[in-house]
Amino acid sequence: MRSRIDFFVIVLIITLAISISFVSLQNTLLVFAQPTITDSNLKAELVVGGLSSPTSMAFLDDNNALILEKEGSVRLVSNGQLQQEPVLQLPGVESNNERGLLGIAIMNNSNSNSNTSSGSTGIDEYNNVFLYVTENQAQTTGVQTEGEVRNRVYSYRWDGTSLTDPQLLLDLPSGPGTNHQGGKIKIGPDNQLYVIVGEMQREGQLQNIKGGPGPDDTGVIIRINPNNGSPSQGNPLSSDPNNPLSKYYAYGIRNSFGLDFDPVTGKLWDTENGEDVYDEINFVEPGFNSGWKAVMGPIATSGISAQSDLVNFEGSHYADPVFSWAESRGITDIGFLKSSKLGVAYKDNIFVGDITAGNLFFFKINDDRTGLSLKDSSSLSDLIANNDDESSEATLGTGFLGITDIETGPDGYLYILTYDQEADGQGSLYRIIPSTV
Repeated sequence: MRSRIDFFVIVLIITLAISISFVSLQNTLLVFAQPTITDSNLKAELVVGGLSSPTSMAFLDDNNALILEKEGSVRLVSNGQLQQEPVLQLPGVESNNERGLLGIAIMNNSNSNSNTSSGSTGIDEYNNVFLYVTENQAQTTGVQTEGEVRNRVYSYRWDGTSLTDPQLLLDLPSGPGTNHQGGKIKIGPDNQLYVIVGEMQREGQLQNIKGGPGPDDTGVIIRINPNNGSPSQGNPLSSDPNNPLSKYYAYGIRNSFGLDFDPVTGKLWDTENGEDVYDEINFVEPGFNSGWKAVMGPIATSGISAQSDLVNFEGSHYADPVFSWAESRGITDIGFLKSSKLGVAYKDNIFVGDITAGNLFFFKINDDRTGLSLKDSSSLSDLIANNDDESSEATLGTGFLGITDIETGPDGYLYILTYDQEADGQGSLYRIIPSTV
């Protein structure tokens, strides 16, 4: 009898082992599935895997990059290797739905001392690193307070091995909605810090609700001095630092996962998500009113009669998106390729990702660099992708699972940060390189 029981135990163990191995293999294949690039001259190369819900990344120097994980870890990739321990583990991060550790920007100080000392990593020790994070103050301090969950922007100093000396620059709302937090941040060519904040399902003047509550730091692009968080000089809506409008560069934004600056003109572009229709690419001039909650997509499709139906602050202006997807598909980041390493056709032009299908889109800028250059014969010549077939005309890559960030690396190649929402947020970093490399 005992030998028969032992036999069944052995069979059960083998069966479980095979099942676990199969699931593990499935997950491995899923996470490291090879994306496909439609241009045969290019290919996608895996740089690192094993990331947990990565949201944003930024390069410290030629050999090192920081990657954010949504639940609060800042990871270092050094010489193409993901370091085992985080360089910073933030406490009290609220990461449900679209909250979490969301945005990073790095300011490289030109007067920094890059000489390495014994035992140094060789990384510039004088980089300022900015983080956008949703914090639960009760978890961080142990003190229960009203409105304890907040989005905050901090400045850190990189000491060569970790992030130190946190300084609070912005204290922002995080609700009532747990989605639409925004979170992308960028240092502009003017050395000012740009922060995009979602509307978090609020309805006020910044959401073009006439007579609604006043400005409350939601649905905006904020432009501030990175040294102290004060409103930047020359902001378009007010020069009075006591006026909340003085921090804003743009408003009327529903939700966004993408900001970047044109390397030729220095002008700002963003992406936005519609509720169920009209994801957008926008050319963002100072004082831009993107139109939400009255408009998503072209104003002609919105049903409102005139721009006067919007909330128009002094110094503001409405503009249609330069491109729209008629069916919302979870458009995420936007990035300009700031090199010719992939060929002159791609240099200084736009790449956009999505989260639902893992598509990488490519668009050429028009001659005056205020819109897109699309062939007159193309079904996209109306600046709207009405369905998947039309969207495929602008598709350069597929199979990235879900794209969260697009950056030009110091090597001149295009880096794509991805994760799979259906596989516990398992994520990877790819780079697009010539097929011959």
